[in-house]
Order: sequence, then structure tokens, then C-alpha cells
Amino acid sequence: MKSTILKFIFISILLAIVMPVHAASALQVWECTLKEGKTPQDAEAVSIAWLKAAQGLKGGDQMDVYLTYPVAAEAGGGRFNFVMVVPSFADWGEFENGYEGSAAAKADDDFADIATCSGSSLWASVKME
Repeated sequence: MKSTILKFIFISILLAIVMPVHAASALQVWECTLKEGKTPQDAEAVSIAWLKAAQGLKGGDQMDVYLTYPVAAEAGGGRFNFVMVVPSFADWGEFENGYEGSAAAKADDDFADIATCSGSSLWASVKME
């Protein structure tokens, strides 16, 4: 618990220093692989259930989730990305703070039955207008 709080504080300070003021969205991306016998439709079903639970958390109410699949250059093999998009890093932080023990955290178990995901990366998305 203490390491989670320290991690959040460190990331928040780092983002405040390096993030441009106009960064609109926070994206968190996991690289995943389907387990034996599982299909993209299985991943989509558990992702929808996870998203509904996640949208019930503070900071997650406007969240979107995308599954991206490779279609060229080493396509296939059950690989996909799970991409979580929230409107701001403040929303992302609120969501992360309330995640432990939530319905979304419990839905992770169902997701783990479908796919294995490696660590995530956090991205800033700046929309060009």
C-alpha cells in the first residue's frame, strides 16, 4: 500500500514537471497475448465488463478502452494491446487511487483467464486541431 502511494506521488510530480499544459488525454497501454483456446471475442467481452466496472470509479466515468490488433508485420499470434484512455492525468490519478479492491480490480481475474498482459506504459495524447 505504502509503495503504491509513493509511486503515485512520484508519477504525479514527474507529470507535473514534464507534461505540456495542453496535453489532453492520458493513455495507458498493456501488451497482451491471448491464452490457448481464447479468441479476440473473448478478450472483447471481458474488456467490456471491465470497462463498465471501471467507469463506476471516480476518474473513470469518461474512460474509453480500445483493443488494438496487429494487421501487418508480425501480425497474429494472439497479440493485442489493451488501451485505457482518460481525459486527463488528474482523472487517471483519481482512478488509480480508487482501483485497489474495486469491482474493476476484481474483473482483472476474469481478464487473466483470457490473456496474459505485460507491464504497461503511460502516454500523453495531444490532439492537433
